[in-house]
Amino acid sequence: MRKNILVIYYSQSGQLKEITSNLTQPLSENNYDIDFYQIQPEVDYDFPWKPKEFYGAFPESFKQIPIAINPPPMAILEKEYDLVIFAYQIWFLTPSIPANSFLKSEYAKQLLNNKKVITVIGCRNMWAKAQQKTKVLIEEAGGELVGNIAF
Repeated sequence: MRKNILVIYYSQSGQLKEITSNLTQPLSENNYDIDFYQIQPEVDYDFPWKPKEFYGAFPESFKQIPIAINPPPMAILEKEYDLVIFAYQIWFLTPSIPANSFLKSEYAKQLLNNKKVITVIGCRNMWAKAQQKTKVLIEEAGGELVGNIAF
């Protein structure tokens, strides 16, 4: 019996998509169906950042103020998943604004509720505080954090 895995991520550069694709490739070859859902803000962030926009994102990021995001595709919302991999970036010692916005959304409650969740962090360092914040938001959405991988 095939198992279903959902990978939820936001990436400005595409690096997290590449990381999660490489991470899940052995699973896709061994009885797992893997779906990818990229969080899409209604107004996306440019990459590379311009200094004004980069520093301008600090207050909303650090205070974990959510923004509007587009809904996930219906096919994702209607499918039952055995595991969710939540991949995110760190912005200012906090989950990125798009990641935080998803975790505070009704979509997170629908997709994470009663699910085992593994987080994948793409960052240089200083990820531990952001992971603690993410853990709280996953639990508030009804998910159970069962692991973390930091790259």
